[in-house]
Amino acid sequence: MRLDADSECNFTRLLLPAELINVTFTHREMADPKLFARCRDRLIRLLSEKQSPEAAPALAAQYFERVNYDLKKRRPVSEEMEIMMARALVLCNALSVIRLIYLEGAEIFISYGHNVGDVLDVADWQKHGKNTGMQAIGGKQNAIYVSCGGHPFLADEERNHTGDGFPALARFMVVAAQETGHNADMVRDENGRLTGRYSAINWDHEPSPAAASRRKRDITNCEYYYRHAQGAGINRLVAWERHLKFYRDNKVGGLRSFIAWIKCRAGWQLCKFLLAQRGMKALLSLPRTPYPATQLRKFFNDMLFNLSPVADVYRRENPDEEDAITCIEAIARVPQQVVKWGSMAVYCTTPSLYVMYYNIIVPACETAVQRIVGQQKQATANTTTQ
Repeated sequence: MRLDADSECNFTRLLLPAELINVTFTHREMADPKLFARCRDRLIRLLSEKQSPEAAPALAAQYFERVNYDLKKRRPVSEEMEIMMARALVLCNALSVIRLIYLEGAEIFISYGHNVGDVLDVADWQKHGKNTGMQAIGGKQNAIYVSCGGHPFLADEERNHTGDGFPALARFMVVAAQETGHNADMVRDENGRLTGRYSAINWDHEPSPAAASRRKRDITNCEYYYRHAQGAGINRLVAWERHLKFYRDNKVGGLRSFIAWIKCRAGWQLCKFLLAQRGMKALLSLPRTPYPATQLRKFFNDMLFNLSPVADVYRRENPDEEDAITCIEAIARVPQQVVKWGSMAVYCTTPSLYVMYYNIIVPACETAVQRIVGQQKQATANTTTQ
């Protein structure tokens, strides 16, 4: 885990353009003998591609001196902060997805900034520096980039701006869920090679039939439930809740405020009854809030947007490629929506993509995990025998 925490940072980058080497190393990797041995082997292997195998070890030792010098100039991140960040990452997606990321040696770059530019090199910064998150694979790179938009573990009284504290932690969880979802979407063969995506054909040339049909069914299903919710009166309730919030924000008491509260309370009880009668009881599992109708309408708008995400970066001249990008994003956003709204509500409105992710993609990740674990056990057994 590579963490850039404002004034603290636990890694440095070794950039060697002549050897086409661009790697990072953490304080922990330099201090732990086992981790350092693995890093040393990796750097020697990369150097051997451009230099003679005999000269690579001496060059590696020279470059590690530079790495240690650069790390001394950086204020290290506390162990407690690293553990808290790691725990938040583990909770953002299914365990099999996170275990596979770890076993495949993916680098997790986390920035407390508003984008991932702080943890990119110059070339990537020019292309992707404004992204809030990113997943990169291929070209000797296997990495996930996440930005928090603030310090995620500050108490309310410690905040330096509104993005610190819980908002930063929530943003991290949401972005990390999506980017790790992209990693899970990769198809791996029995040898561990990446051969494509579950959501698209030929990586991103056109959507896979399964993903395309499931996404269309979920859009229809979500719109159907939204119409029923509107029929249950959530639009009128949203207007009443807006009035009540205005009174509370401006500390307006008296009869007007009490009547507004009674209307919202009674209206929501009736709305809950109608939702349950129409097979939408799962939507009542949304997080508790003083303004439930407003949240429910926000939920539907958010679900529909993430089924058909719109952004300039997703646009393509070829309509098939654009549909493929849309399906890739829709699949990766399933765990993101679960983090936001809870599994029951997400399954209720988008059951097809939910089943595809948690019943097809996640089990495939577990299969890949078991394959890697089996290979590691066999290698250990062979070493012990020798």
